[in-house]
Amino acid sequence: MSIEELERLLLTQQRRGHNHLRFSRRLEQLFARDRFRFMQRHWGTRMVILAAVSFQLVYGLHDLLVMPFEVNLWLLPLRLLSVVAIIASWLYYRLPDADPERAQRYFATAYLVCGILVVLLIYASHIQGEQMPYEGLLLFLVFGHGVLSLPFRTVMFSGWLLYGLFLVLGLMFNNNSEQLAYQLLFLGCVNLIGSTGSYLQEHAHRSGWINLRLLNIARRRSEAETQSKLRQLAAVSHDLRQPLNAMGLYAQHLQECAADAEVQRVSEQLNISVEQLGRMLQSLLDYNRLTLTGAVQTQIQSIALLPMLERLRDEAQGDPAASGVRLLVECDEPLWVRSDPALLERMLRNLLSNALRHAQAGHIWLRAEQDAEDVLLEVGDDGVGLAEDQQELVFEEFRQLDNPGRNADQGLGLGLAIVRQLARLLGHPLRLDSAPGHGARFLLRLPLTEPAAIEEPARQQVMAGRVLLLEDDRASREALQALLQRWGCEVRACVNFDEALLVLDDLQPQLLISDYRLSGELDGLQALEAMRERCGTMLPALLVSADVSPALQERCMHQSVQLLGKPLLPARLRQALARHLNGQPSQAAVPGQA
Repeated sequence: MSIEELERLLLTQQRRGHNHLRFSRRLEQLFARDRFRFMQRHWGTRMVILAAVSFQLVYGLHDLLVMPFEVNLWLLPLRLLSVVAIIASWLYYRLPDADPERAQRYFATAYLVCGILVVLLIYASHIQGEQMPYEGLLLFLVFGHGVLSLPFRTVMFSGWLLYGLFLVLGLMFNNNSEQLAYQLLFLGCVNLIGSTGSYLQEHAHRSGWINLRLLNIARRRSEAETQSKLRQLAAVSHDLRQPLNAMGLYAQHLQECAADAEVQRVSEQLNISVEQLGRMLQSLLDYNRLTLTGAVQTQIQSIALLPMLERLRDEAQGDPAASGVRLLVECDEPLWVRSDPALLERMLRNLLSNALRHAQAGHIWLRAEQDAEDVLLEVGDDGVGLAEDQQELVFEEFRQLDNPGRNADQGLGLGLAIVRQLARLLGHPLRLDSAPGHGARFLLRLPLTEPAAIEEPARQQVMAGRVLLLEDDRASREALQALLQRWGCEVRACVNFDEALLVLDDLQPQLLISDYRLSGELDGLQALEAMRERCGTMLPALLVSADVSPALQERCMHQSVQLLGKPLLPARLRQALARHLNGQPSQAAVPGQA
C-alpha cells in the first residue's frame, strides 16, 4: 500500500470515527499487525505471562498446604492444564513469523480456558466438600479487563461467558442461594465496569494509532522532501564550483602577472573576493552534505595532536583577521587521540576562524591536556565573551550575533553549526564555557590512544616538472595551465582521454592532473589509472573534483591519488605540486581542502 493511499484511508477513518471499534478491512489488518508487534516487543507482555503462571502456581501451593489430598487430586491437574495453555500460547506468540490473527486467537483462547478452569476449580472443591472462595474468579476477571489489553469484544465475551458458567454451576452445586446471589451481583458489577473500561481503553488505543500513523507519514514526507532538496543542491555543486574554480585560478594568475600597481591592487582584491566566495560556498555545501543522511562517513584513526595544532596555528597567522592577535599552542607532551583527522581538523579550523573573526580577542590559544582516559582539547580566547542566553544561539545555522549587516568578510554563519554537526557525528562531546568580558572556551573531549607510526618529513619543495593536465572545461583548463606554467611547470593540457594518451609518451609526465567529471565514458579516476597502466609506473596523480564524498575519497585512497576539492585554492595546489613533484607518496584528501 502506498503512503498516499494509506493516508487517505486513515483520514477517512478519522472523519468517520470508530465507535464500533472496527476500522475498514485494510486498516483493521494493519492495526492488528501493529498491535501484535508492539505486544511482542513490549517487556510488559512477558510480565503478564509471568504473573498469570505465578497466579496458578501460588494458588496450587496454597491448595497443597490447606486442602485435603483427595481435593488436590482434582485441583492440581486443572491448574497444570491452565499453566500449559498459557505457556503454549506464549510460545507461539513470541515467534518472529507468527500470524497476528492466529496468535491473538491463541492468546484469547488461553485466557478463556484459564477462566473456565478457575470456575471448575471452585466447584470441584465444593464437590469434595471444601469451600473454595469465589475471589479467585474475581481476581481473574480484574486481571483480564485491566492488564491483558485484550480486544474489547474478546474480553467482554470471555467475562460474561465465565459469569454464565459460574451461574449455571452455582445453581447446580451451590445450595446457599443467598450467597450465590451476592457473588453473582458482585461478579456482574466487575464485568460491567471492566467491559466499560476495556471499551474506553481500546477506543483511545485506536485513536492514538491513527494519529501516530498520520504523524509518521507527515514526518517521512517531510524528511523525504528535505533529503530531495539537499540531494539537488549536492547534485549541482559541481556546476556551481566549476566557474568559481576557473575564476580563482585566473585571479591568481592575473595577480602574479600584473606589472601596473593599480592592476595588481585590483587583482589582489579580486583574488580575496574569490577566496571569500569559495569559502562561503564550501561552508554551504559542507553543511548540506552533513545534513544529508549517510553522506559523510568517518575514517577513525590515531592522530598526533601537536603537529595538527601547530599547522592550524601557522595557517591562521596568515589570515588578515589575525593581525595583532597572539596565537598560542599549548600541548606539552605528545598526545594521540582517536578521531577522523580530516573532520577533526575542519572542526578546529572553524573554531579558530570563529575566534579570529568574532571574539575581538588579543590572545587565542589551542590547548590539549590529558584528562584520565581522554584528552581535553580547548580552543579559547580572551575576547568579549557571550552571555548565557547567546551561547546556544551561536550554534544555529546562519546566525551571526555581531554581524547584523551580513558583512561577507565574516562568512555565512555556518562555522559553528558545522562544528556541532561534526561533533555529533564523531561522538566527541562539545561544551562552551563563556561569560561577558571573560572570553570563550570551546572544549572537545576525545579518546586518548597509543601513538601510531610517524611518517617521514616532507623534502624541500620543488616546483619544476612535467605535468599532463586532463580537463574538458575550457575556462578551467586554460586558467590552470597558465597558472602552472607561471609557477615553472611544463604543462600539456588535454581536452579528453584520447588526446591525453596521444601526448603521454611524448611528454613523459612526472605528474598527472585530471578533473573528475569528464565528457567521455571514463571518469577522471579511471582515466588516471589507465594512463598509469600505459606508462607502466605509479605516477603521482591529483584528482580535482567538486565531489568530495566519502565514497570518492575511499576510491582515491585505494588508488594513491590525492583528491583536491573545487574551488581550487592556489596555496593548496602549490603544496600538492611540491610534494608530488618531489617524489612524495600521495595521500587522500580532506573534505573541504582544495
